[in-house]
Amino acid sequence: MPRIPPLLLTQAASIDPNLARLLPVCRGLASARNELRWLTEHVVGDVPPSARLTDRQRAKLKQLCTRRRTGEPLQYILGTQPFGKLDIRCRAGVLVPRSETEAYTLYLADILRRRQGEEGMRIIDFCTGTGCIPLLLYSELQNCRGQRVTEVRGVDISPEAVDLSHENLRYSISTGKIQPPSAQCRISFVQADVFDDTAIAEVSRGGPWDVLVSNPPYVSREAWTEGNRGLSMSARKFEPKLALVPQDEVPRSEHCQHEDAFYERLLAVARALRSRVILLELGDAEQARRVLTLIHCSGLLRDDSRIEVWRDWPDIQRQEDEDDMLDAQKSNGENWRVKVRGSGNIRCIFMMISL
Repeated sequence: MPRIPPLLLTQAASIDPNLARLLPVCRGLASARNELRWLTEHVVGDVPPSARLTDRQRAKLKQLCTRRRTGEPLQYILGTQPFGKLDIRCRAGVLVPRSETEAYTLYLADILRRRQGEEGMRIIDFCTGTGCIPLLLYSELQNCRGQRVTEVRGVDISPEAVDLSHENLRYSISTGKIQPPSAQCRISFVQADVFDDTAIAEVSRGGPWDVLVSNPPYVSREAWTEGNRGLSMSARKFEPKLALVPQDEVPRSEHCQHEDAFYERLLAVARALRSRVILLELGDAEQARRVLTLIHCSGLLRDDSRIEVWRDWPDIQRQEDEDDMLDAQKSNGENWRVKVRGSGNIRCIFMMISL
């Protein structure tokens, strides 16, 4: 990471000492100004911006800026993160929702909204964390014409995550961002291990789950230790390893890399739950290639299946230097060219198994 010029630090300190505290983690004056404004608003609440801070407020603001300087995620400090039209509560021990996850969730909602004439769609999200994905899908689809969603469920192994998901559901209802669950459209969060066959059998008892979504742990142990492949020091220092890196003893086949273990399992779960739409977040193009091979091995695909790789922003036209196809290999070694949609880094794989 490049050093911050001393002159820039001096400039920030001359404007506001708190700017200088934020600059090392923000890496730029404009970003530091934005974060200082958000932190100030968090401290003073609804007080007009022109009002002078009290001594207690100044001390509190300094404390928050010092916490942020250590790399603690801003969302943990502020306590919330915008996610679509929702405000998702965040706290230590549960993964912070990312803007890229928000983008593909909204894009998925738009695809599901256009699937006219289907009744009783059920959506399940594994490794749900804060519950941001099922909550946003529920809010986007609960009143959709021509497409009736009857149930949305989030699943996570972490009790802290499930508790926070329930809290986010209550908060979203209390603020009027979503309608309360009803007999016609339910939403729930449960604690379960996706690798537990008994838990999956219990989940499958209510009938097919038409849509399966997951942002599973997919970071390699090497990336976690060495901090490469775009994994920030902030994530390694403050966010839960359980949500980012598969546990050492996670079961997988001999041909599956450790960081891909959740995908191999989720594809088997998708077959058990008879899912027809599958969306899996992943880390980069190399992992996407490996997961595509796992998909071909899974037996899920049919001749009329639609499969795409989505970038960070699937609804934005790609840049000239961004490929519109990803070269992968089928399980039999044959070359496989898969359509890439959107702009940014490779972010997820989308499958529609049948129309």
